[in-house]
Amino acid sequence: MSKGSSNGIILIGTSDGEMQELLPGFIARNFDMGSLCVSETSDLLLEILDKQIDLTIIDLNLSGLPIEKTIQIIKKCRPGVPVIVLSDDYSVATGSRIMEQGVFYYVYKPLDMVLFRETVESALKKRAKEKADERR
Repeated sequence: MSKGSSNGIILIGTSDGEMQELLPGFIARNFDMGSLCVSETSDLLLEILDKQIDLTIIDLNLSGLPIEKTIQIIKKCRPGVPVIVLSDDYSVATGSRIMEQGVFYYVYKPLDMVLFRETVESALKKRAKEKADERR
């Protein structure tokens, strides 16, 4: 688990060992932010409640609650925090069902790292704008 920096925190929830290794390093190299990586829904939700998270990245296969319930809880607790969902399920039905939950983006694995970086940048810009609006 990486420590969050003063410039913000990206929370990663995945049970996928490859993603647990890839994403924290990717964030450290591409963004001036810290990251927290958890492997169970319960830990993800505790971090959402305990810390000022700027972006949440959740793997569709995260251990614990169903993804729809997890997203609903996040949206209720921290409505301004964008959620990006990673998925290896290519069905239109699953993608539509997840997008209906109000997620920022639904990304297919294996990740296209250029597209993924752009997606994360866009989500962080949206969050920064919302935080600025909240301060007014």
